[in-house]
Amino acid sequence: MRLGFPLVVALTWLSSPALAASFDCNARGLSRAEDAICADPQLSRIDEQMVRRADTVARRMNYGQYLGFRHWQAASVKERNLCGADRGCLNAHYRGQRRILDRLQQCLETRFARRLCLRNALAGDQEAVRR
Repeated sequence: MRLGFPLVVALTWLSSPALAASFDCNARGLSRAEDAICADPQLSRIDEQMVRRADTVARRMNYGQYLGFRHWQAASVKERNLCGADRGCLNAHYRGQRRILDRLQQCLETRFARRLCLRNALAGDQEAVRR
């Protein structure tokens, strides 16, 4: 059985990833940063890795910590979108986010003063990301 060219193209299109991990690349009204992430396979992969890592960290938090963390994530998306289509800025944003997630991971692994550690790690995010 021979597949016609249009069918092959349609199957290829359907099997290609249309999602970066944190948003749908086919959605209307994407920010310039989201468009840039969707257009760049490396940025899309980094975005996916960050979301998976953030979900892993979030699963280890209690409810109050989880809410604070999700608030941080929403603020982080706004910060990311300020980069527009600037690939260097987006990479710097993800590096800063990776550092914050590293600190949060360390906080979760220590029992002593865990709550204060988490709060300080998220509060310090504004300073780390702006640099």
